[in-house]
Amino acid sequence: MKRINHQDAFVLHQYPWSESSLILEVFTRHHGRVALVAKGVKRPSSQFRAVLLPLQLLQISFAGDAEVQTLKGAEWQGGQTMPTGDALLSGYYLNELLMKLLARDDPHTQLFEAYAQAVQWLRDAPQLDASLRAFELLLCVRLDFCRVWMQ
Repeated sequence: MKRINHQDAFVLHQYPWSESSLILEVFTRHHGRVALVAKGVKRPSSQFRAVLLPLQLLQISFAGDAEVQTLKGAEWQGGQTMPTGDALLSGYYLNELLMKLLARDDPHTQLFEAYAQAVQWLRDAPQLDASLRAFELLLCVRLDFCRVWMQ
């Protein structure tokens, strides 16, 4: 069983899995999009409950050999407040782009850096549209979707 420790990541999406657990789709710096089960995270006593938020830089550890691996640790890296209003909706839009266009376990280090920068720019309302377009363009170029997208 492989174990990955101290990996920078963002939560893209959450799905209920059981009464007390969630399936997380996370975007990591060195492993790309990864599916994780967060066992017991919906319990009030869970240490991960307040940490596993979208648009927040986390440092996670996970283990497993299957398509869905197990979350072993998560720490908030601080420094960013949760966006609100249009910025929050724009952040969810960025997450949906990554969910739809990235294959699992396909690393995109430069795209991770661009996503982290776009998340920071979401807090600056005058740059909101420009940051979204810049990320879309980079995503288009990095994944070679420009020909399809522009048609």
